[in-house]
Amino acid sequence: MFTPTIKHWAALEQILCYLKGAPRLGIVYRNNGHTRIECFANADWAGSKIDRRSTTGYCVFVGGNLVSWRSKKQNVVSRSSAESEYRAMARSTCEIMWIHHLLSEVGLKYPTPSKLWCDNQAALHIASNPVYHERTKHIEVDCHFIGEKIQENLISTSYVKTGEQLATS
Repeated sequence: MFTPTIKHWAALEQILCYLKGAPRLGIVYRNNGHTRIECFANADWAGSKIDRRSTTGYCVFVGGNLVSWRSKKQNVVSRSSAESEYRAMARSTCEIMWIHHLLSEVGLKYPTPSKLWCDNQAALHIASNPVYHERTKHIEVDCHFIGEKIQENLISTSYVKTGEQLATS
């Protein structure tokens, strides 16, 4: 939206052509009585059999309506499930920040902090513990980033059972 390119225009045209061709189909957004932002973040540790890279998946809801989702292979190999989940949480936090900025730009109010749901207890412990240990040194930048956003009251992290996790990677 800030500096659109020809690729963005092509994507918009593709979406409009789809909508024109499917007038009876659509996405229904409902007024659920709130404007909370919630994000479900997940990763499949070493899921790729070829290079053992994990895949990040997240979905973001505003007011109970799905507004953003993504599934992408991580660009590094994670040495633990907590590391791959933590990288997914960091990427999801970036998306939450973008949505916050977008909503602010159009003048919409939203309550903070946004809820970031994760199904990995170790990753949540790292996020809530401001003391960094030698075992988390390889993800130290992500640790500082998420810790900073928690301190700024932009996000709060919570556990969700794996069976109730909406994000799939």
